[in-house]
Amino acid sequence: MGGRQQSRAAGGGGRGAGGGGMAPAAAGALGAGYAALVAVNGVFGAGALGAPTNGELSAAYPAEVTPVGATFAIWGPIFALQGGGVWLLGWGAPGGARAAAAGGAWLATWAAELVWQGVFATAPIPASKAGDGRKLATLAPAAALLVAAHATMVSGGAALRSAGACGAAAPSLLGALFVDLPTGLNAGWLAAASGIGLTLAAQHGPSWTRRLATPAGGAVLLTALSAYAAGMAAFLASAPATAFVGAGYAGATIWACRGIQARPVCARPIKRAARRGVWAAAAGLAAGLIWGALKRA
Repeated sequence: MGGRQQSRAAGGGGRGAGGGGMAPAAAGALGAGYAALVAVNGVFGAGALGAPTNGELSAAYPAEVTPVGATFAIWGPIFALQGGGVWLLGWGAPGGARAAAAGGAWLATWAAELVWQGVFATAPIPASKAGDGRKLATLAPAAALLVAAHATMVSGGAALRSAGACGAAAPSLLGALFVDLPTGLNAGWLAAASGIGLTLAAQHGPSWTRRLATPAGGAVLLTALSAYAAGMAAFLASAPATAFVGAGYAGATIWACRGIQARPVCARPIKRAARRGVWAAAAGLAAGLIWGALKRA
């Protein structure tokens, strides 16, 4: 596969050119990273090898801003679409240059997610058997890893915007579906996950941090994350090269907020903030698309 890609790239066309001339080693690294991501999530999703499932861990450590369990099914489409991006790059298919532009950010994000999974799995179950210090020893680094994962995936969106602007990775239908959209979905969802992680850490930190874990504190956090999401969606959607990234970011934010609203027991300030978050993300996306259209006109 690598030799065929190289020979076609040297010829100035074909699948190697469509993939952006990416080295086979880089494509292999992305494929290996994706395989590790799917394997580790499969283990923790099924509770194999004696590992606690994420559902069990989330139940043991609830938070005011945690959406209902079904909301976490968003990981299925994210991983499936990213698998398509890996295929684009590995086979030099049209849109592979988009995957090459975001590949480094994807790998860094996946690494942070895998380390997060291992750290979060060390949380004591049941939670009552450990003191706040022991819980914080797990939850604080777990929150930091989620924030880091979000930041690296956002950098992938920025790389796609830059590559599109300079013509190095022009937008394409396959690239939009299998690279841009999952990049935005992953970044937006990791922002929501970061909010959950920070809230969990705050619950077991010093007294001044525990205000964040109250309904009022959670509402403030949700409002801040929603405003941030609106700005990110607007920024990304305003460029043709990353319109689908912005759409994915807004979509993940809306999905998370709807999941919070669906909680059987949800404090009124939290529910109101989640409702505003839906509209804020949608408004940010619309503003970005309109601004982008006006600039092109």
